[in-house]
Amino acid sequence: MAYFITLIVAFLGHALGGLALPDLRHYTSTYSTRIASGKKIMRTVYALSILLLCHLLQPGPIFPEEDIVALFKKANLFASAGRYNEALEGYDKVLKQDPQLIHAWNNKGNALAALCRNEEALGCFNKALELDPKYAFAWSGKGNTLMTMKRYTEALEVYEKTLELAPKDVYAWNGKGNALTGLKRYQEALEAYDKALEVGAYCNTPLQEVWFNKGTTLKEMERYVEALECFEQVVEVDPQSPSAWYNMGHLLHHLKRDAEALKCYDLALERTPRFAEALRDKAEVLRELGRFNEALECCQSSLEIEPGCEATLRTQALIQEALGKTAGAK
Repeated sequence: MAYFITLIVAFLGHALGGLALPDLRHYTSTYSTRIASGKKIMRTVYALSILLLCHLLQPGPIFPEEDIVALFKKANLFASAGRYNEALEGYDKVLKQDPQLIHAWNNKGNALAALCRNEEALGCFNKALELDPKYAFAWSGKGNTLMTMKRYTEALEVYEKTLELAPKDVYAWNGKGNALTGLKRYQEALEAYDKALEVGAYCNTPLQEVWFNKGTTLKEMERYVEALECFEQVVEVDPQSPSAWYNMGHLLHHLKRDAEALKCYDLALERTPRFAEALRDKAEVLRELGRFNEALECCQSSLEIEPGCEATLRTQALIQEALGKTAGAK
């Protein structure tokens, strides 16, 4: 038993404190003799001691950390599922083991941005770029975060840097278009969106977001027919998009195609029944068509979702005024 205790102490001292290992030949030969002695309990004890010896002889800590690749994959899965707080915990564990892992800094930045922790996200993207100034994904993530913060000039500079590194990055061209739209440089924005569409068609990348953003910019420019064509491209790819159907309704109303506009608003509301803006704009179309009771119902439903909305209250007042006149005429 003394041999066993000596061995354990020696190896724990080596594993935990860096002490020198004893000469194993003496112990292993002694153990072999003892194990052969036929004492059942001692055989078990010594067998276990040899198993522990083999374990301690393996490189690495006595209690090894979780595999960094597995941790990184798990964190990415959490992020993909929208479980960003859990993803952050995973990325922190990864970075504790390897603070130089650029992908982990970048993905942590994306998770923080998704949680609207934008300043922290920028810090992560900057750390990734400090480690590798040519890491295009971090430049793109930084640009997206600056867009969320409405820092359009900085975002534009960042997207341009991204495109220097990755000239076929559809998302960077799209982001550049968004930044230019934010700066009201609409014609340049359209050129950026067209470049995104050109590159995306070549790369077989989904483009509904680019079409949507181009349509929004054209609507700002009051180029309604062209804008409508863009949103038609969106619903062709993603017919479940309530925002695209809503925008189509809005544009069709501007084009005096009210029956089609109502159909689009209904399609938007089928997908998102509590879509206050769609209810309000549908009420406006119905009011102009003289369908006052239906219009009033839409206003009331919209105000249940957004109480006190001034635009909806104005439409409601106009409808009530029209109904009063109708009742007085009778």
